[in-house]
Amino acid sequence: MVAFSFGAYYALRLSGRDPERIRAVTLFYGCGDGDFDKARATYLGHFAANDPYEPAENVAWLENELRENGRAATFYRYEGVGHWFFEPDRVDAYNKTAANLAWKRTVTFLRENLQTMTNDE
Repeated sequence: MVAFSFGAYYALRLSGRDPERIRAVTLFYGCGDGDFDKARATYLGHFAANDPYEPAENVAWLENELRENGRAATFYRYEGVGHWFFEPDRVDAYNKTAANLAWKRTVTFLRENLQTMTNDE
């Protein structure tokens, strides 16, 4: 699952509510809470280092909460970018370099985790 901004909130919630089907979650500049003790997903996060919509404290809290519940979580913070850095239609925020790196990391993450999930079944 790949989720952006407010959609990340829903993805996090869903990962705890449907742990059998939601096994890999990629978040782009969005946080939230959930039943992480029930979740079975692995998480990847892409966040702007300075984002007024998703402060660093929220990102650190989420990363810590996932790990405390035994979930694997890798979060990247991108310097010099803001919220919506991945979205080319947001000319005020889009950063091609950061977006390309985030996409490369996302594809690798999903390939690794979806392959593992397929092999587990």
